[in-house]
Amino acid sequence: MKTRMLWVIVPILALGLFVMWPAITQPPPERPEHSPEAPPNDPLSEPADSPPLPLSPEHHALLDNPKVKDFARRLELEEELQRFFADAAKLSDQERQAQARALQERIDQQEQASEISAPEAVLIRLAMIQVLSPDDATARAEASRVISRHQSEAEARLEDWRTTPKPEYERYKKREKAIVKEVMALDAIPGGLTRDQYLRERLQEARVEAMSPTARDDQSN
Repeated sequence: MKTRMLWVIVPILALGLFVMWPAITQPPPERPEHSPEAPPNDPLSEPADSPPLPLSPEHHALLDNPKVKDFARRLELEEELQRFFADAAKLSDQERQAQARALQERIDQQEQASEISAPEAVLIRLAMIQVLSPDDATARAEASRVISRHQSEAEARLEDWRTTPKPEYERYKKREKAIVKEVMALDAIPGGLTRDQYLRERLQEARVEAMSPTARDDQSN
């Protein structure tokens, strides 16, 4: 029953993902050559063959920003996916399979680089299964395989997180115990605060201290 519900819900989510992809990837409408806002003889209007304005250092820095480059690669992939789904029915089986393999490689790369999330990648793969599978039985089997693999990978990441040493957390817990003991033993609370307020302040300071680069360097030494 759970598998049947997933088979109904997940494709709907996948369809919504592609329908709502940013409209900014579409080119703006062309401006008429002779518009009322810019008459052809207006000396203030920009000539059609004028060279592009040079980019400022700020614009160059923005274009070189890794996050901007990641976003550009994501938009490029989204455009290619939209074209693939729009044209899939017109392609031969060989062309459809070839384009799907190329897109799958791109999806894998961007997922590994954290440019798209694992749930997004799963939705895209499920939508591609519907396009590529010859019948419902094959599509259901492939979808089940993708979902199972995603669950296994998520469980592996969770187990890795659980078993990875966390020196910052361990350092904070040790400091927390000492602060609680110290504050509870005070006869007078400084600053006119209540005992709980003072304890919260001290614990917040300890959290910041535990996560500071200086503390991490001292721990490594």
